[in-house]
Amino acid sequence: MAKAATAPKPMKVMKQKAPMKAMKAMKATKVMKKAPMKAMKKVTSGRKAKAPEVLTGNFKSLKEATPVEFAKAMTQFGRTVTVPFKLQRLIGLLKSTKGIKIGNTLDLYDHCIQSATRALRDGADEETVVVALLHDIGELDAPNNHGEVPASLLRPYISPKNYWVLQHHEIFQAFYFQDAAGLEVRDTRERFRDHKYFKACEDFCEKYDQPAFDPDYKNLPLEHFIPMVERVLSKKAYWFKDELDEISQAKADVAGGYPSYD
Repeated sequence: MAKAATAPKPMKVMKQKAPMKAMKAMKATKVMKKAPMKAMKKVTSGRKAKAPEVLTGNFKSLKEATPVEFAKAMTQFGRTVTVPFKLQRLIGLLKSTKGIKIGNTLDLYDHCIQSATRALRDGADEETVVVALLHDIGELDAPNNHGEVPASLLRPYISPKNYWVLQHHEIFQAFYFQDAAGLEVRDTRERFRDHKYFKACEDFCEKYDQPAFDPDYKNLPLEHFIPMVERVLSKKAYWFKDELDEISQAKADVAGGYPSYD
């Protein structure tokens, strides 16, 4: 008799060790690929240019300074006080007024931005736009003579006309609030009626300063004006040689003792 066919033995279920090992191998490969990249980044980030040596003039008083030692100090001064450095500090003054409420519908930051936006949209030249942007940066620190703060900071780089406008603008602004403030002495700006820059200051306040407290007005962002400020600060100090007054001429004559950016 023929032997009965035996039933096939059930096949053992293969455990998924091989695929798991393969996946682990793949992960290891990825880790190995990433590791050199991280190492490369560390090496690359470490290749920074060596900072120049900080120079210090060897003198304890200006009387003791020699040309060689003074030149060291001047070189370090120029490396530190660059145009971007000055720009950052000046814009920082403007930003420091943000969010401080002094009773107006806008804080001084938004007021200054709006003044500059109005000047730009009116077709004012770039320097006047910058003057509008910075005209009140000193009001929190020196309310009664705040125009002199930006005027002094910008004096070497702006025209005598805009310097005069900054210096006098709070006097001209009083024309618009004298009734509300109950000022006993009125129309103070009239004392300067015969000055050649009277009309310029009058227009600045009428068009760009006194109306710039409107919360519904669409301001341009600060970033729109920063390149303008940088270009103004990049001018040669006291570039307006034909219009130098006595003190500006004197300051221009000693400008060789300070960094030059031209």
